Formats: sequence, C-alpha cells, structure tokens
Amino acid sequence: MAEFALIGNFLLALALGALIGLEREYARYKKHAHDYAGIRTFPLIALFGALSAFFGEILNPWILVMGIFLMGTLIIISYFVLSMKKYHGATSEVAGFLTFFLGVLAYFGEIQLAVLLTVIITIILYSRTMLHQFARHLKKEEMKSTLVFAVIAFVILPFLPNKGYGPYELFNPFLTWLMVVLISGISFVGYILMKWFGEKGIEFTGILGGLASSTAVTLSFAEHSKQQEHLYKVLALGVILANGVMFGRVLLEVLLVNRALFAQLLLPMLVLAAVTGSFSYFVWKRAKPVSESIELKSPFALKPALKFAGVFALALAFLTLANVYLSSEGVYLVSFLSGLADADAIALSLSQLAGTSISLDTARDGIILGVLANTITKGGIAYLFGEKRFRRMIIGFFALLVALGGALIFIL
Repeated sequence: MAEFALIGNFLLALALGALIGLEREYARYKKHAHDYAGIRTFPLIALFGALSAFFGEILNPWILVMGIFLMGTLIIISYFVLSMKKYHGATSEVAGFLTFFLGVLAYFGEIQLAVLLTVIITIILYSRTMLHQFARHLKKEEMKSTLVFAVIAFVILPFLPNKGYGPYELFNPFLTWLMVVLISGISFVGYILMKWFGEKGIEFTGILGGLASSTAVTLSFAEHSKQQEHLYKVLALGVILANGVMFGRVLLEVLLVNRALFAQLLLPMLVLAAVTGSFSYFVWKRAKPVSESIELKSPFALKPALKFAGVFALALAFLTLANVYLSSEGVYLVSFLSGLADADAIALSLSQLAGTSISLDTARDGIILGVLANTITKGGIAYLFGEKRFRRMIIGFFALLVALGGALIFIL
C-alpha cells in the first residue's frame, strides 16, 4: 500500500507540472511567453522536485538541498541565455522554480496545499493580459489607497492588543480594527470588480457597486436621473439591485463572525433578496438596455476607514450599554439609529455580541432593523436628489421592503 501511495504522489507531481506546463505552452502559442519551458519541461521539473525529496528522505537531506541549488542554477542560466535573445521578464522561470517545490509537496503528501498552489499559480499565469491591463489603468490615488489598506491589514492589526478596556470592557482595539479590515476587504472585492469589468451597463454597475457602496450608487444614479430623465427606469433598477446586494453583503459579514447568528438571519435576508430580485426582473424586462458606469472612490482611503472604526466602536459600546440598562428595546433603538448611517457597522457589532451578552433573536432583529433603516436612508437620498419618476419607483419599492422586513421581525 505504501508503494502505491508513493507512486500516486509521483503521478500527482507530474499532473501538477503538466497543468502549469499546459498553460505556458498555450501562452507561448499565443505569443505571450518565450521558449523557456512548456508542457513537457514543467512536469519533469515537478518530478525532479519529488525525486529530490524522495532521495533526500531515504539517503541524505543534502540531496534535496542540492536539488534546489541545481534547479535554481539552471533557471538563472536559462534566464540570462534568453535575455541575450531580447526576451524580457522572468515569469516562466519563476513558475519553473515554484513547480519544483510543488513536486516536493506532492511527494510529502501535502496534496491539498500542492493542488491549491498549482491552481493559483496557473490562474496568475493565465491572467497575464487582464492583470497588465488592470495595472495600466490603475490611478496614482488608487495605488496609494491600496498601500494604505495593506498597512491597515498587515502592519497595524497584528500589533493591536486583543482585550477589552474601560467599563464593561467596551473597547477592544484589535476587534475594532479587525472589523475595519473585514469591511474594507469586502469593499476591495467590489471595487476591483468594478475596475476589472468596466462599463457593462447600469444594472451590472449597480450590482458591483453594491459591493463597494450601495449608498454611493444611490447618490450617483439619483443625480444621473435628473440629467438623463429618459433613463429613470434603468437607473432606479441599478439602485434597487445595489440595495439588494447589501442583503448578501450583510449575510457574508455575519457568516465570517458568527455562524449561529448567520443561521438565524439567513431566512429573512433571503426573503428580502428574493423580493428584490423578482421586482428587479420585472423592471428589467421593461427597461431599455444602456451602457453607462459610475465613478466610485477607492474604499481604502484612511479617513473612511477611521470613520468606520469609530462608528463600529460606538455602536458596539451603545449596544452593550443599551442591553444592560434598557434590555432588547434599547438594542433595537441603537440598531435603527446606527443603521441610518451604516448597516455594516451594526451588523458586525451585533454579530460580536450575539450569543453572549445579547440573544441571537435580539441580534437578528436588530440587524434587520439596521438594514431597513439603511434602506430608508437610500430612499431619502433618492427623494432629495432624484428625478420625480425615479424617486417614485425607488420610494415605492423601498416602502414595500421596509413593511415586509417589519412583518418578518414580528413573525420571527
């Protein structure tokens, strides 16, 4: 049985190398890569890594070290030889070196890690054109903001103390900043998708914009509705879709923090999302397709991150105090008032407290109230800044959502 497992590991190494080699061969065929290696060489590199690990284990560990040194030397020589032929870049060479270690992982039975890394490497190699295009269109401010986010997530967070301070231990620096990283990360996905896909129509922009900021989508589309009155239906649809994405966004945030609360919240959020989806389809069938996009600011500026941290910390503190002195009614009041400003902050705050200082039912109803309050805020934006027919459609549907959400709280 041991021999069969060993053979399987060697075959896996060959297969992983072949996948990367197939992509490199395809890239070379499309004139995206040079003649460093292809579908035959990469499997052999992975096999070389597996054999080096095998002989290093049964004979001498220095064999594996020598294999790494030899592989690195061969890659360096290949790079300089190809550079003399006016080839630029070292992507294939680096991929070859990584493939050697994939073979080592396969030999030692780290199958899941080896497969995962192989898929990631192959996707990165295949995405060459899209990644270069994305980088070319990256603005200076966006690059700066991305670096700010890296500092927020990987420099500041690890050094913050993970304990409560003050009465009732209301303030936890690590927990507060972790929520900033979480919400910024979700916004990052939405922003990247907006940049990646570009102009794909107002409906698509509304969906992706909802990942970054549904409020920003509402304000932008409301202003557009006065400038381009004939597009009021499709602009209203974009706002409704962006608001619908908020339900999924809140569910994702709760899932990442409190799975027990996620189970309680799943049904009401799915009901609200389903109603939004049905109405959106109804409007979409009657709206003319157009191609337009909105400009969203990068979600990684330091000021918005600090603002969210403040809102989250205050919401968490007020919820704790409200539960102590006012019971569930106080939690509901704080949830509604906080939700008017930010549904994410109240959802994450209640997720932290649910099951400990606050019951799951109270947290669930509080999150629903916060989401409905945020929906009311977007309805107010549409009323103040939107064209007459645009705001009538938005307010009418949002009123239905608020009524339905209130009924769900009462029923559940």
